[in-house]
Amino acid sequence: MDPKTPHFNTAPSASKTKIEQAIALEREAHRLRGEHKIDQAFQTFDQAAKLFQEAKEPLKAAVCFSSAATCWNIHTGWQPLRNAATRNESAALQAIAAKDYAYAESLFSEAALLYEKEGDFTKVSYCYRRSKDARLVRLWKTFTRSQEPGTGAIGLQAMPWKDRLSAMMSWFFSSLSCLIWGYGELPFRTLGVAGAIIGLSALCYHVSGTVLTGGFVQKIDLFESLYMSIITYTTVGYGDYLPMGWVRGVAAFEALSGIFVTPLFLIALTRRYLRMR
Repeated sequence: MDPKTPHFNTAPSASKTKIEQAIALEREAHRLRGEHKIDQAFQTFDQAAKLFQEAKEPLKAAVCFSSAATCWNIHTGWQPLRNAATRNESAALQAIAAKDYAYAESLFSEAALLYEKEGDFTKVSYCYRRSKDARLVRLWKTFTRSQEPGTGAIGLQAMPWKDRLSAMMSWFFSSLSCLIWGYGELPFRTLGVAGAIIGLSALCYHVSGTVLTGGFVQKIDLFESLYMSIITYTTVGYGDYLPMGWVRGVAAFEALSGIFVTPLFLIALTRRYLRMR
């Protein structure tokens, strides 16, 4: 095919042009940083990151956003840390898009620390929870990772079963922490979990027909079932209703849930209140 034909003379794609511009800006930013021109380096890294983001290169965008945050962290005195925090957050989001969850976890944690220094506790909570979510995904991928046939690279070797078991247990308990109280950041989620346990337990007491009250094993109505469930959850136990048969297991589970879940709600609520102050 003749290289003079229009096929060979077409302009480069927009994506390729943006990547080339971003690479040039990144190099310029490193040069400016080496010359201690921190303000200009910050702005240049930020522009390069946005171009990488538009060109669908999330990992490179994450690195540039993180470099911009590092440049801003060099500043001292009156200048706020919000610029560094927002760039770390943007870098973490790009790392998520690139599926580099370990990198995203560290970036979200750094952003949370910077937001805390700024006093923006809503963002602190958000970034902290996102860092834990990234860790959750990383643990799951660690647990499910297996050696591919015909590969012998160190990074692709199958993990020992003890490491897999450790990753699985960490994932399980982290998932419970997320579900029950949002890693300690969402107290009203805990309240919702408690309400769900009380409601489902009450339904079990109602449909079982095996509750001892007034000297008879009988079926109790929904209102009485709800009362019995609340009494069981709070471990008050007046003795006017006694579970019989299989619902004794439900009552035991509900009582244990009340013992463990209620303190989590109080701790999370206290943390939120103290931060707001």
